[in-house]
Amino acid sequence: MQFKLVAFGIALLIIGLVTYASIPAVHTTPVVNVQNVWVQHGFPIQAGSLVEQPRNITIFSGMNNELRANLTISESIGAASSVHFELLGMNKSQSCSPSSRPPAVLIDQLVSNQSFSIPLNATGTYCFVFDNQSSQTLKNIDISVRAFGTTEQVLVTRDGSANTAGLGLGALGLAVALYGYSRKSIIPWE
Repeated sequence: MQFKLVAFGIALLIIGLVTYASIPAVHTTPVVNVQNVWVQHGFPIQAGSLVEQPRNITIFSGMNNELRANLTISESIGAASSVHFELLGMNKSQSCSPSSRPPAVLIDQLVSNQSFSIPLNATGTYCFVFDNQSSQTLKNIDISVRAFGTTEQVLVTRDGSANTAGLGLGALGLAVALYGYSRKSIIPWE
């Protein structure tokens, strides 16, 4: 046995294994959940009317939640048009009728062809209000509303290049230690 080779091999083996174990490789994967809230082509709004549509929206637990809506308004003959649109958070009410607490106004504007992204913080009833009271023509609405929940899944592994190099160094150390162990000792006075 050659002590210097065995000691050097064991040192390389330890350095390699410590390198492998102490340097993590972090992988992040996006996770997206989608819930269709309301998707309809040609939802009619009569002339001179106000239409309220309640929709229950459930947020995704532990995720960043967002409501994405796309509205396209047209007249019955197909020409582009507009309507006054409101999106209300109903504060624990199950309908569009105001409860003891006034609704949270999330959107309040005239729309024709519009997309919205609104952060969602709570599960509940949201009221979609279309006000066509000032118009004498029927309006059709193409509506697409989806709730999105996004997050990142983090996975810590030992598969990076530094980990591979550490394993290689450890294998080399093991080979050197075994080689040194198998060699006959050199005695200088023989």
